[in-house]
Amino acid sequence: PVAGRGPTAEPRSTAWRSCCVARVGVKACLRRKVCEQEEKYEIPEGPQRSRLNREQLLPKLFDGCYFYFGGTFKHHPKDNLIKLVTAGGGQILSRKPKPDSDVTQTINTVAYHARPDSDQRFCTQYIIYENLSNYHPERVRQGKVWMAPSSWFIDCVMSFELLPLDS
Repeated sequence: PVAGRGPTAEPRSTAWRSCCVARVGVKACLRRKVCEQEEKYEIPEGPQRSRLNREQLLPKLFDGCYFYFGGTFKHHPKDNLIKLVTAGGGQILSRKPKPDSDVTQTINTVAYHARPDSDQRFCTQYIIYENLSNYHPERVRQGKVWMAPSSWFIDCVMSFELLPLDS
């Protein structure tokens, strides 16, 4: 794996990752002069779910999901959002999905990381817009195609879960 910076970078090694989990963990490593177990300093919720998901070889967060980015993106740059989609196993759509298309509605994949009791598990195509911009697409929540603000997308990444969308 290649070392890098940012949320999608691969760790240099297990020892490096152990000391970089949190500032407290780094201080403990330096104090004891050995690497501590990262789980002791791990941020609960999203980061922990992500690690366990990876260890258990489960699907990535956006596996089987497709994203179309409409409008302009300033608060969350579009390039960064695209990198998060691809790092999470999702696909980028170059054209806006058509909710009433037979082709769209006959796709039989489900979103693994959506809540099992939610109709969102059947949604696999998202039209993402920035809720702080002037662009607000026509409200879409039809079958496999739903619209969502970029803030929802970021919250999903942070919690490592496809969070519910308001009806």
